[in-house]
Amino acid sequence: MARPKKEAPFPTKEQILEYIRESPTPVGKREIARAFHITGDARVVLKELLRELESSGAIEKGGQRRISVPNALPEVGVLVVTEIDTDGEVLAKPTSWAHEEPPPRIVMQPEKRGHPALGPGDRVLARLHRVHDDLYEGRTIRKLDGASQARVVGIYQQGRDGGRLRPTDRREKHEYVVTAENAEGAAPGELVVAEILPSSRFGLNQARVVERLGSMEDPRAVSLIAIHQNGIPTVFPRAALEQAERAEEPTLEGRTDLPDFPLVTIDGADARDFDDAVFA
Repeated sequence: MARPKKEAPFPTKEQILEYIRESPTPVGKREIARAFHITGDARVVLKELLRELESSGAIEKGGQRRISVPNALPEVGVLVVTEIDTDGEVLAKPTSWAHEEPPPRIVMQPEKRGHPALGPGDRVLARLHRVHDDLYEGRTIRKLDGASQARVVGIYQQGRDGGRLRPTDRREKHEYVVTAENAEGAAPGELVVAEILPSSRFGLNQARVVERLGSMEDPRAVSLIAIHQNGIPTVFPRAALEQAERAEEPTLEGRTDLPDFPLVTIDGADARDFDDAVFA
């Protein structure tokens, strides 16, 4: 007489989370159930467990209810090539990224024989494979029209062999060559915005200055770096400007006057806007 088939033990939260984390692409609930041999009424328990993981922020659901770790990239996405590093690796980033922390590093796989190599500014539809949380491999599905010129904020410097651009973003470990015709009159030590130019796979990438922001000694320098590195808009629609012009200074009517209270500010030592305070 055949022995009854022994059911597999139900996985723990940690086991399911590890499975989701190690998957190179987002997974569905059916795939998880299949991987752990979860059937019948146990699927209801799995559904509740996944809901708890999602509520705690350990996982998130994307398109087609696919599950992944937070901030994971989709299986297919639009990328822009940002640079070619000193080892000849083609690096890219997603064209759409809504999170505060920087996107994971994406290394593009070599193009098929006969296809032109990718260069900075190229836009591609790519299939993404997660190697680990902060590293993906990208494989081009097709190159898209309308290259998006990648930009970099940096300090222009003059050397014996020509101009150099040193990025202000410390995550960028290499410099860019800026020829005399691409310097746009920038002075040594000046903060600039530059477009990364297409270049060969080896040697330093080249850049062209498109905007001069002034001296790094200028008190506005930190703000300008943040504005340009994060794409914060500085030009506003006419309707918004007109609305701002119509705004009137509020009166003090109905407010409580607190000049005699010994308030203590709790802003940081380098704060310029003291708007957090306590009173005991």
